[in-house]
Amino acid sequence: MAERFRWTRRGYTAQLELPEVRLLRGLVRDVVALLEGRRADVRPAEADPAEAPAAEDGVDTPEDPPAAPPSVSAAQDAGPVAGLDASDAAFWGLVSGLHLSQDPEPQRSAPTDPAVARLLPDAMPQAGAAEQGAHRALTEDALSEGKLADARLALELLRSTRVEVPHDQAPAFGRALNDVRLVLAARLGVETEEDAARVHAVDDWRSAEDVESTMALLYNFTSWLLETLMTEMLSELPEGSDESAPGAGDAEGEQ
Repeated sequence: MAERFRWTRRGYTAQLELPEVRLLRGLVRDVVALLEGRRADVRPAEADPAEAPAAEDGVDTPEDPPAAPPSVSAAQDAGPVAGLDASDAAFWGLVSGLHLSQDPEPQRSAPTDPAVARLLPDAMPQAGAAEQGAHRALTEDALSEGKLADARLALELLRSTRVEVPHDQAPAFGRALNDVRLVLAARLGVETEEDAARVHAVDDWRSAEDVESTMALLYNFTSWLLETLMTEMLSELPEGSDESAPGAGDAEGEQ
């Protein structure tokens, strides 16, 4: 029978059964597979050098020759203020040929898999589609890399039935467990408090008769294990601290 996380001088320690460790490792690997699959789906295909058009006669020539730099007198005429001195004219001579890029902002659509969407949610749900896509293109890769790093750390720590999590690695391990919960919650369709209550009611392994009930038990087990870790971590915070821990919210906060 699993024993909860407890504080020790070296970190936080829990005692699990071998099947429980194997199940947790499998669930964490599922998170890794989902994130890596998403990354592969959105990564732009690299151009094949063999398909690049060859230059005529084997000589590479630019499509358009560089424009000659404007003269100082022309720069003076183009300046925003009449009577520019020589230094101002030189500056406008440098920048007069520059123009802002007209390329559109990179866009990235939201994941279609509900589990991946839970892992990589929209940070600006009230924004328009174009703004959401631009923001996701800028931020999703960093979020995904952070979650992958947490998951890989968890896999390293889940190599024994005695799970020892160093103090400084506990937040990352907790985030990895919470990501497991997010995936399971998505697969179970947990969207409301009623959904969460339905899942929490499945608390006996003997009732695991189908995939859904098994996932519910795994969700509850992971939630319990994470809660015991968070309880021990929070006990070390100074009194009156408002800091929150990963996964401290209930399932309804994972929508």
